[in-house]
Amino acid sequence: MCCPLSSLLKAAYLLLSSSIFFLFVSCTGHPKEVRFEGEFEHLEQGEFLIYSSDEALDRIDTLRIRDGRFSYKLPTVQPATLHILYPNQSELVVFANPGSDLTIKGDAQNLSEVEVSGDEDNEVYTEFRLETNGKSAEETKQAAHDYILAHPTLFMSQYLLTSYFLCDEAASVQEVTALYDSLSRACPDDLALSKLATRVRSLGKLRVGNPLPDFSLVLPPNHGDNGPEGKTIKKADYKGKRLLIAFWATWKGGSRSALYRARRLRRELKSKGKEIELISYSLDANEQTLLGAELRDTVDYASFCDYRAFASPLVQQWGIRELPYIILVTPDGRIAASGSDWMTDIQDAAQAL
Repeated sequence: MCCPLSSLLKAAYLLLSSSIFFLFVSCTGHPKEVRFEGEFEHLEQGEFLIYSSDEALDRIDTLRIRDGRFSYKLPTVQPATLHILYPNQSELVVFANPGSDLTIKGDAQNLSEVEVSGDEDNEVYTEFRLETNGKSAEETKQAAHDYILAHPTLFMSQYLLTSYFLCDEAASVQEVTALYDSLSRACPDDLALSKLATRVRSLGKLRVGNPLPDFSLVLPPNHGDNGPEGKTIKKADYKGKRLLIAFWATWKGGSRSALYRARRLRRELKSKGKEIELISYSLDANEQTLLGAELRDTVDYASFCDYRAFASPLVQQWGIRELPYIILVTPDGRIAASGSDWMTDIQDAAQAL
């Protein structure tokens, strides 16, 4: 039986900890907002795109650099993951904790060493990035594993779990479950962490050899081959057919190239008397931008976009966290290949069709 005094001390400690946390947040003057300022050497003017992979932003926003500086504010009551997309298509991940004031400093000629300071999440993640800069994929993944276990209470660790394990279709289910359980024990009431439970349970859903998961998409009118009234497509419509699903966005580097390769494969197979269906799944947030891109191409295939970017339901269910992402499906409904790099992940399976 627990000692009453021990219980009282524990309760007092929890109350004090909560009070200190709320005092700290309230002292920032903006407890429901994150703010950050940036300063880049060798960059006088320019623009960075910024988006969220966990619904904190419902659009692709813009950071405008003037005299090498920029500032940004984001209303949020929950921790969020922001991605700053540089003109060279590389990214900087920033963790937006309510009430935080962050500082981003770097050199435009060496974007891999940009530093983010102002709270523990961003400072530890900066340490992780700098430590793994130039290391192999396996070494980086091992470092991510170690950082997760060393910092289970940080929101940053959830991002590492998602990026290096949940997005890896070849990841060990046992290892991922152990890492997730470690975070859950450290933060039993964390809402964002609880949302990852479904993805942990469905790890390997897009693994080569598995059946393509079921889906149903309501296609918007006047896009591609959708027709003037739009239509609904579902997995059963492609029974006995070869299928390519291309997740992409006009704003993400490499997306157009991947979609072009998918279209070229479609033409090549048709010239050989074979057919393959293509579904374009755009993560654009602006209809006019997508329509403009489609007008420049011949889009004679199904085109889906709900303008919710990474918050799109199927993207969430299937764990799509990088663009482009291609899925190649055989006539028996099984995944022949999947991944972001056409040459590495898709090419061999495509040639075998």
